[in-house]
Amino acid sequence: MGITWKNLLTLILSVAATVMVINNAPADDEAIFPMPAGKTYVEECGSCHTAYAPGLLPARSWRRMMGELDNHFGEDASLSEPQQLEILKALETLAADGNQANMRMRRIHGAIPAGTAPQRISETGYFKFMHDEVRPSIWKRKKIGTLANCIACHTRANEGRYGEREVRIPQ
Repeated sequence: MGITWKNLLTLILSVAATVMVINNAPADDEAIFPMPAGKTYVEECGSCHTAYAPGLLPARSWRRMMGELDNHFGEDASLSEPQQLEILKALETLAADGNQANMRMRRIHGAIPAGTAPQRISETGYFKFMHDEVRPSIWKRKKIGTLANCIACHTRANEGRYGEREVRIPQ
């Protein structure tokens, strides 16, 4: 049984397709997360804080958070029901355990204990691992101030981009 033109062509096409997929895949350190389409999420949630990428938490966390907007970390962040439902649907769709989750998001979800619904991204194992070399004094800088202020260092966080190559730590 020898090599046929059909088998050779199939092999060449398979290798070419694999090369294309690899070349178009983001580098491991790019940390690009899908963000909700439209402006509602970034305008409503991003008006007070970073519009966090939904893939940083599982859907159960987003459901809990959106259900408690009248006491959102000590603030009343209530929205109209249509806005709340639109944002929740987008968050659930792009959550770490959603159908569109990439490998990084699945690892984030896998590190969150089942049955828990963390509210603070900064308390997840993923965040702690990714920021383990950041000295406590850096968090206290005036332009950063808190672990929740992602946009201070990740200047494109509102676009779902948290890559190390784009980090700019303010002085």
